[in-house]
Amino acid sequence: MIAKTKAIILKNTNYSESSIISKMYTREFGVRSYILQSIRKGKSSVRPSMIQPLSLVEMDVYEKTARSIGRVKELKNTPLLVNIHSDMMRKSIAIFYIEVLNHCITEELCEEDLFDFLEEQILQLETTESLSFLPLRFLLKLTTYLGVQPQGLYSTKTPYLSIQEGVFVHQMGTDTLSNEESELVAHLMLTTSTTGGSTSIRKSVLKQLIRYFQYHVMKNKEIKSVDILSDLLA
Repeated sequence: MIAKTKAIILKNTNYSESSIISKMYTREFGVRSYILQSIRKGKSSVRPSMIQPLSLVEMDVYEKTARSIGRVKELKNTPLLVNIHSDMMRKSIAIFYIEVLNHCITEELCEEDLFDFLEEQILQLETTESLSFLPLRFLLKLTTYLGVQPQGLYSTKTPYLSIQEGVFVHQMGTDTLSNEESELVAHLMLTTSTTGGSTSIRKSVLKQLIRYFQYHVMKNKEIKSVDILSDLLA
């Protein structure tokens, strides 16, 4: 059966001498893998540059069961992400997004709202001028779609976010964010402001949110790109 779908490229693996198996998150079918034959020898209408990780594509595919590797009849970029693949800061954020998504998006997830959110985030990364807060907002918004969003409210009575409990609590502990970190998290959850928190606080919040994801979603898997990204965020 030939089906149309939009997809986000998650990971590519070389297969045989000339082909690539591409893992994608599709809007209609969730996580799927498709083989792109002869792409590495220039004998395909699809070029390797069209399927870089985090690329947005529209495809006509020969759709099979979730466990089968499908085939692509036609593929095009919609749109072509020029800035993400040419600008060092955007590319670093994109690598971070991809690493997080490969740990968080499972074959069981097939939600159009999640796809639409990710598509919006990728387009924002391509076009926005202000990049410093994007990774933090991305992680916090993603918690909503994964069902692990922080609960409660930041206040003078509950000024600390507990990583294990996923809620703002009244007492600081070994698993809580500091008052300043918790305040920035609450600020970003409630506003679209591109100001708030010092550079050092933003960097520490990024690492704390990774800890939050490791506990609630990723089962302690490492995000290797976070240190590089943290160094780049000013």
